[in-house]
Amino acid sequence: MTANAATDAPMPHRHLSDITGLGSREEATRGYVRSPEDVLRIVVFAAATVLMMALTRWAQDSITGFEGDLVDILGFISPTIERVIKGGLEILVGLVGVGILLIPLINRRYRLFGYTFAANTLATILMPLVQHVVDREASARVVNQLADRAGIEAATTSSSIGIATMAASFIVLAPFVSRRWRRSGVVIITTVTLLTIVVSLRLPADAILALPLGALCGTAILLAFGRPDRRPTLDAIKAALRDAGLPASEVRQAKVDARGSTPYFATLDDGSELFVKVLGAQERAADLLFRIYRFFRLKNVGDDRPFSSLRRTIEHEALVALMARDVDVRTPRLRGVVDVGADSMLLAYNMIDGRSLDGLDPDAVTDDLMTRIWQQVGILRRHRIAHRDLRRANVFVGDDGVPWMIDFGFSEVAVPDDLLDADVAQLLASLAVVVGPQRAVTAAIDALGTEAVGEALPRLQIRALSGATQTAVNDHKGLLKELQDEVVERCGIDHVEFVQLERANRKTIVTMVALVLATYFLFPRFADLPGIVDQIRGAQWSWTPLVILASVLTYIGASISLAGSIPDRLPPGPLVTSSFASSFASKLAPAGLGGMALNMRFLQKQGVDKAVAASGIGMNTIAGFVGHITLVGVFIVWAGRDAFGSFELPDPKYFVIGVAVVAALGLIAIAVPTTRRVLRARLAPVASRAVGGVGDVLRRPAKVVMLVGGSVLVTFAYLTTLYFSVEAFGGGLPFATVGAVFLVGSAVAQAAPTPGGLGAVEAALIAGLVAAGLDNTVAVPAVFFYRLFTFWAPILPGWLSFQWLERNEYL
Repeated sequence: MTANAATDAPMPHRHLSDITGLGSREEATRGYVRSPEDVLRIVVFAAATVLMMALTRWAQDSITGFEGDLVDILGFISPTIERVIKGGLEILVGLVGVGILLIPLINRRYRLFGYTFAANTLATILMPLVQHVVDREASARVVNQLADRAGIEAATTSSSIGIATMAASFIVLAPFVSRRWRRSGVVIITTVTLLTIVVSLRLPADAILALPLGALCGTAILLAFGRPDRRPTLDAIKAALRDAGLPASEVRQAKVDARGSTPYFATLDDGSELFVKVLGAQERAADLLFRIYRFFRLKNVGDDRPFSSLRRTIEHEALVALMARDVDVRTPRLRGVVDVGADSMLLAYNMIDGRSLDGLDPDAVTDDLMTRIWQQVGILRRHRIAHRDLRRANVFVGDDGVPWMIDFGFSEVAVPDDLLDADVAQLLASLAVVVGPQRAVTAAIDALGTEAVGEALPRLQIRALSGATQTAVNDHKGLLKELQDEVVERCGIDHVEFVQLERANRKTIVTMVALVLATYFLFPRFADLPGIVDQIRGAQWSWTPLVILASVLTYIGASISLAGSIPDRLPPGPLVTSSFASSFASKLAPAGLGGMALNMRFLQKQGVDKAVAASGIGMNTIAGFVGHITLVGVFIVWAGRDAFGSFELPDPKYFVIGVAVVAALGLIAIAVPTTRRVLRARLAPVASRAVGGVGDVLRRPAKVVMLVGGSVLVTFAYLTTLYFSVEAFGGGLPFATVGAVFLVGSAVAQAAPTPGGLGAVEAALIAGLVAAGLDNTVAVPAVFFYRLFTFWAPILPGWLSFQWLERNEYL
């Protein structure tokens, strides 16, 4: 063939999917799964976003200084070069943005298009909200220099929505494209960010904040709708085994407990069988999340730092398995360690004919079998190998009745005595579930001796056990205590001091969250504490007892209303105490959510059905709303039309629009068959019980009177407290006017996203009182005096009430 003929030969057709890498990746997709990888990435990106927000908001001087230095460094670029770079950047961003959306459509990858569109939309919504939360003022020098650079008179800290949406798009695209395209995406987003900082109006910190936020949005879409399942196929596993010299005629997935891996059975050409464990990126991400959880939740459990890569994890398990077998521990022979695909590896072991200990009938777990198992544990102890997952699923019993130790995925070598003792405690609890404490301890002592069993006692506690063993032990009430007592008696232990394993229990977490929220919402209000003190110093303190009495009546009214919303009878003392605790919890979350959650927990602890408790709290809220609206009408008519002066209510059309949008979304959701099935299956039974509880209340007049009367008493006591507070500073307004101001002002302030309406209540009440004719010098201290006894002073008794309820198991 001549050169010209070769030149004229037709070129092979290349589809766009071949160029983008989308086609080949799609062929390997078996489905879509929610991956632990995305959970881990959400944790990382959320932490990075929150950290950047915190630095930008509370370290403004440092951030502004950094921005100024960066702008100064880039000041050497001439205007002509800046215009060229800016033009090129706009072209690049436009092409990338259009390509990200068009290529999936051209390739008919509609799911990917939906992912990208949703990620872009989410980033577009969240980026302005985050900037609003940060709400910082940039240095005038930085803003002016950016304005001069752009050639306009004034500059603004324009949003970095473009960077956020691009980052979200690349995160969403990553699982669908090849590694080459993922690297290209990293280069593009890095280039765009750097050029954006160099030539645009965006402040540097805003551009940097957009990166983790956009990545967070993209990851959230993947987690919500699933990423392509890239786990190795059966053919890929078969090919990997063949490459390792283990030709397999059949590979099938195994339905066995293999924590941290995906198990398979393989039949080789010679008829022998293998047990194959496959570990990939998903298993590694799950392991990292599990370790993170244990790090924050537990201590003194012997967890080491995770390995640097999946390969190191696999190699470590192989090492321990080989070492255990070398010291005569009965464990299956390791036949191979093989790469499978781009991001997975497998371990292949000889198959053992038999079944795991958790699959045996209790009668088959004989004393002789347990002694043999403990002898294997003794060998591990002598060579200082800690299995670290000695539950029944990891003890295999062959058809000949001989026990085998399997799954060294969490094992460690050259360990201290603590981890060896933890193995003994774990296996003791696992066996006691089946054979009882006495037989389990007897077999352990016969094989290991009283000293080894006794040393394991400090770790014989629920937190030291695996999740499966914890569940089994909890299903047998009192079993763990019986097991501990048996060890104490058989080993002759006079005193036992259990190892402290919990780093943070539920009470600690609640306290930490409360402190964080208090720091964020409450402490800044004390910044002008001397000024507040000076304002209320001139009060007539003779009104204080009446103010306190009216404030206390709000808690009595809340208790009466809650009691009226539930058909059951509630104990009066704890009920009133829960009202004080509820007020404390409401200061830790907006819209009274903290108080609702506490009341829900209190009612359930009193034996009230969950659905009835939820409906009761709902009725209580509705009764409060109806009572408030009724009093608004009464007091507005009583006070007269001129009571508010120039004060105007918000335009009601926005409320109507909001209700219409919510109703439309609800109708659309109900139109989807899946939603209707879920509602029928899950909501209908709960709603039925809730309606039954509501019916029981409404059929009893006394309960209805308590429900409505208590709700009205709460509102009336609050407005009375405000009236007494105004009188303490000389008064000047009729009771009806003060009541109308309170009712309207507090309703408006409920829209504030702060706990207890902090800040919004003060602003609304002061504005209302001033509009009604009260002098500003009276209105401001009167409102602060009112809030002192209705918001600040109850914090301590509310916290003490919360502690008392927890201590006495009412929560």
